[in-house]
Amino acid sequence: MTMVMKAISVAIDTNDSNNLPDVYSYMGYMFCGVTCLFGPWVSFKDYLSLRYSSSQTRWWIICSIGFAFLSFVFLSISNCWTQWIFVDNSWKWLIAYRDALSFRTSHYFVSYIASALLVLGGFPLSSSTIVKPLYIEFPRSLVQVVVFWNIPMHHWLKTYIFRPSIKNLGKFGAVIITYLISSLLHGLNFQLAAVLLSLGFYTYVEFQLRATLADTFDACVTSKQCTKKKCMHKYNSHNCMVFMTNLMFSFGAIFHLAYLGLMFDTSDLQETGYSYNHTINKWAELGFASHWVALATYCIYLLTK
Repeated sequence: MTMVMKAISVAIDTNDSNNLPDVYSYMGYMFCGVTCLFGPWVSFKDYLSLRYSSSQTRWWIICSIGFAFLSFVFLSISNCWTQWIFVDNSWKWLIAYRDALSFRTSHYFVSYIASALLVLGGFPLSSSTIVKPLYIEFPRSLVQVVVFWNIPMHHWLKTYIFRPSIKNLGKFGAVIITYLISSLLHGLNFQLAAVLLSLGFYTYVEFQLRATLADTFDACVTSKQCTKKKCMHKYNSHNCMVFMTNLMFSFGAIFHLAYLGLMFDTSDLQETGYSYNHTINKWAELGFASHWVALATYCIYLLTK
């Protein structure tokens, strides 16, 4: 996946120029040992800048050890702590949250290992941040989750898929094609496509609804939080109703994450791949609740347009 993203980014960046990379730089970029194993995607420009970079400080080894330590903390949470805190006879929604949390923390483990390798490979700390767990576990919105789940991939999708698509397909079409390309890059199967396309619809509806509410009531309730110095809304985050509204959307995001992340449980199917029936049965056990909530949210958005 990372190599495909690298090849596409180089092809698009050099499409309108004759400044093609030489074969040695290109092959070094494609087979960079730091990013081939765990990722993430890095731009060709950032890769070339390592030749002349002196950005590493004397603390780089400590930072890499810190990233590695955090990765194993999340590994222990994924494999041990979640199963110990939430037992199998718990309420079905707690079990759904447990399985989703286990999946998310396994992602944090891989991401922090990748960050440690980036720092060891000479990349600056500013470009070594891949994931921000606090923004995912305590989200303001699903849009925030998507951004901070994999920051380099979000940047790649936004630059090379979303922005070029929005001119011809409109905002909703660009969102859907972006999530479809993401599912293709991850290895297209029904489960991944169902989760990613559901997430695409959820984020679009939430973003549009909250933007409409923010404009209507002049309140700071948009999916992306305003900075304190640049917030021009009449009612900011210190207002009680604004705070409660944002808190409601935060709990909604946690609810959706538990529902969608339930797909990636620790059953024996993870070794052979999750089937169509597995996905439908898992969601059926929860009454397709998240999809019904998303549909209701969409109806509210249509009424407020």
